[in-house]
Amino acid sequence: MRNYKYDWENPVIFKRNKEDGHVIAFSYDNEADALNRVAPATKMTLNGTWKFHWQRGLNDCPTDFYKDSFDASFWRDITVPSVWQIGQDTESYPYYYASTYCRALSRSKNKIPSIDHTMQEIGIYVRDFDMPESFDGQEIFLHFGAAKSAIEVYLNGEFVGYSQGSMTPHEFNITKFARKGSNRVAVKVYRFSDGAYLENQDMWLLCGLYREVYVFAEPKKCVRDFFITTDLDAEYKDSNTNLEIKVVDYSGNGSATVKAEIIDGDERITLGEAEFNGSATLNFNKLIPNPKKWSAESPYLYKLLISITADGKTTYKCIRFGFKKVEIIGDRFLFNGKPLMLRGVNRHDFDPDNGWAVPTERYHQDLNFMKNANINSIRTSHYPDDPYFYELCDEYGFYVMDECDLETHGVRRKGVPGDNPMWTAAVVDRMERMVLRDRNHACVFMWSLGNEAGDGNNFMEMKKAALKLDSTRQFHYEGDFNFTKSDVISRMYPVESVMKKLCNKEPITISLYDNIANALAADSKPIKKEDYCRPVLLCEYAHAMENSLGNFQEYMDDFEAHEHMCGGYIWDFVDQAIRKKAENGDQWLYGTDFEPYEPGRYTHLPNTTAMTGSNTYFNANGIITADRKPHPSYFEVKKVYCEIKVKEKDLNKGEFTLINKKLFTDLADIEFKWSLQAEGVEVQSGVVDINCAPLSEVDFTIPYDLTTLPEKECVLIISFLNKTAKPWCEAGYEQSFDQFVVKEAKAEEKTVDGNVTFVKNDNVVFVNGDNFSIKVDGGKITSLKYDGKEYLKSAVTPNYFRAVTDNDLSNTNFVPFLIPFHPYFNWQRATNSAKGKLISAEKNSKGQLIIKINWSVQFFSGVTSQFVVSPDGSIEISHTGTPKNFNLLRFGTKMGLLREFDQVKWYGRGPQETYFDRKTGGKITLHEKTVADLEHHYMRPQENGNRTDVRWVEIRNKENKGLRFEAMGDTPICFSAWHYTQDQLQLAKHIHELPHYDITTFNVDLNQLGVGGDMPGDAQVREKYQLKPNKEYTYTFRISPIK
Repeated sequence: MRNYKYDWENPVIFKRNKEDGHVIAFSYDNEADALNRVAPATKMTLNGTWKFHWQRGLNDCPTDFYKDSFDASFWRDITVPSVWQIGQDTESYPYYYASTYCRALSRSKNKIPSIDHTMQEIGIYVRDFDMPESFDGQEIFLHFGAAKSAIEVYLNGEFVGYSQGSMTPHEFNITKFARKGSNRVAVKVYRFSDGAYLENQDMWLLCGLYREVYVFAEPKKCVRDFFITTDLDAEYKDSNTNLEIKVVDYSGNGSATVKAEIIDGDERITLGEAEFNGSATLNFNKLIPNPKKWSAESPYLYKLLISITADGKTTYKCIRFGFKKVEIIGDRFLFNGKPLMLRGVNRHDFDPDNGWAVPTERYHQDLNFMKNANINSIRTSHYPDDPYFYELCDEYGFYVMDECDLETHGVRRKGVPGDNPMWTAAVVDRMERMVLRDRNHACVFMWSLGNEAGDGNNFMEMKKAALKLDSTRQFHYEGDFNFTKSDVISRMYPVESVMKKLCNKEPITISLYDNIANALAADSKPIKKEDYCRPVLLCEYAHAMENSLGNFQEYMDDFEAHEHMCGGYIWDFVDQAIRKKAENGDQWLYGTDFEPYEPGRYTHLPNTTAMTGSNTYFNANGIITADRKPHPSYFEVKKVYCEIKVKEKDLNKGEFTLINKKLFTDLADIEFKWSLQAEGVEVQSGVVDINCAPLSEVDFTIPYDLTTLPEKECVLIISFLNKTAKPWCEAGYEQSFDQFVVKEAKAEEKTVDGNVTFVKNDNVVFVNGDNFSIKVDGGKITSLKYDGKEYLKSAVTPNYFRAVTDNDLSNTNFVPFLIPFHPYFNWQRATNSAKGKLISAEKNSKGQLIIKINWSVQFFSGVTSQFVVSPDGSIEISHTGTPKNFNLLRFGTKMGLLREFDQVKWYGRGPQETYFDRKTGGKITLHEKTVADLEHHYMRPQENGNRTDVRWVEIRNKENKGLRFEAMGDTPICFSAWHYTQDQLQLAKHIHELPHYDITTFNVDLNQLGVGGDMPGDAQVREKYQLKPNKEYTYTFRISPIK
């Protein structure tokens, strides 16, 4: 063991004078206040304005800042809670690393832990406060909800204690240091410590005092901790309820009486009562007959009231809890005896304006979004969240996987923590503190030992320690290679072939590539057939990196088809973009933006898997944006995760089956409203009066009349509406829907009246008709005029490219200097260099002009176009071609229209953006939006705004003139529109660098490559959603003027 000069670089020292973890519950002087959970008089917040000093390096740091005599009035102000990298005038910056460490921390195995003292950052906080008179004669504690990465605490000129462990409380007994009246607290915060090696999560590296800071008082004989458990019987009816209470006597004399009651409205049940002397651990046990059970569907909460009477005074503590039982039986995960399906998300505790100092309204926003999207489970990736989060999850109803603040991604193959005894006490302490704080919460159904921290005996020690504190929950750890620590088979990002093996309980072996990847970053473990005696859980899947989340429906199909597959957690819920407010609007920043500001030495090489000074734009993986707006993928999650489904039995007879996948609740609160629409216009509607018990299905009939339907495509939409308001939605909110095509459209013969004239000149054709003219030059339509008005800003031309998504870039995401050489950019070159040759221009017997073009296109063969121009000014465009060598990004047509064409109406899937492999959540009906609203702003600009399965789309100006695009034949089209060009979109690095230009780009496509998302930053588009090479693609659409 090396000799360490400072506690903050000594892994054996992670606390001094720090209180043990415990339940957060305050003392009240009267029962009513305790039961009503009013603001406790025994707690005084220290949130607000503090004096603050920041510096980089150790030299010239104030030495007497903690003394009463120190004058901090000239220091800057800082708001607590906050992080000092966001919204503060410092030279400290946020750094984004997904799989490694800042340069200040050495990654050399024989130097770990080692911190470059010149890069260390120190923040010193000072404030004065008046101690409440009511605290006199009581035990007084100082509580920091969270602080990173290490803190030294002083009160009134005296050293109080030292602490590490960023995401659980730092608490100190300050009774002997506190005084009546004015007190001064000083905190020295270190950005880096040996503890930072254990906190290498995929997130921004920030620091400060970023959760609530407060002092609180306890009577000299107080209930310091307690833990209630509710073991349900074999029928999951009655509860063998046990309460363990830890009483601490700080006075050392006299007796006390403790009483515990369960309260439900006016009903009170006494769990136990005991009198004792000194400190004690009490156990009360009682059989509670048939209590209401807690679940994510019905989150019924009881109150636990504990009173202690000593020295002639009674004080009270109260929490809420739920009756539940979580267990694994064989390969099934059971909650209250029912098979649990985790429709989950990973969630970072992050706000774009405040970093880790998350405002309370964000928690409500997030949980509202989740409930509205049918999400039932949350993994606190990868650390415990603010206590308020768990209170809300208890109320709202979520199954929470509570994860320990442990990830050593960048050094997990270097004995951190592994089997290294140097780290054992530290990681065990982190696990214990999480369990002690959160174990009374109904929402917590499972403990997680951490994330991507390798394997080793230290994880077994963590599990053993946690089991001593709570034996009622199961344990998760994805990095467990021999299934001795994790009670489930946990897997990340299975591609289609691996998913098939997991579903079929087939052995999974490790390849040479896997071994190399494991040495670098991955945790791909072998699974033997006999290992499938436990449930399979995907702790991370469906990587939602900006325009992503393809083939999500297929994952749920696999989960529901195999009993041992118990679901998983999307990566992840909310983008971690940082917002910079500028004069010209918000700027959304990512890792690359802060790379230049990180200090380093000239010898430093790129230190991330992205071969740069950060993990670039990998901080945007959410299904909602950082400022809490839904991405299009959110609506796919909402539809796929819904536990209510309708399937057809006989469409001609209106016979259907309603399926309720909920475990505990029927569908009495859901109204089933149906609408039969002809090309998006409702022609029949009604409400079906039906209910369905949990985990069951029932047949029903919808009394529509097919005989009266018009000769158009007719779609039946069944909406699932909430009858009553919920905390997260109003009455009438559509929880989901199902839809069915009940009648196909019939092809209409187009009549041709009038005359078309044309002039052919070499490779150019000039076409004229009644109030319209067209110019075709080199195969491109370069002019399109109606009533003398030019509609085009740029030519109508074939398009095979899209502005690459993050997923499209695949492995070049990790070597950015290779991005320009990605094969997909060949399609940009092919599009921009395509040359058309006029083959013929002649009229047919109907009076239409037929123009045929052969194209010379790189990486293509057999590329042809045909334009059929009718006397009414309409143009049928057909395009055919066969791509070579590699997957095609897009097969379509693009054009630039005048900027004034801005109003879009379409019949197809929507209203949100949809793609080939992400369209289940798109409703087939009529939709209307402006072009600006059709665009979707991802943090890093990329392909966006596509709509699929479109039968027709119209774009108009304010005078209601424009163009109509119709799919011809049985194959629908896709379209998108932007107020910028495709090349401008590709070039932009930030959304604020992509203004609207004087153009409306309009794309009409056969299809695009799916967006994928099976792997982080690597689309892995499934085969049926690929545009494969050496396959001919052809489609036809019609452009008609709207006059």
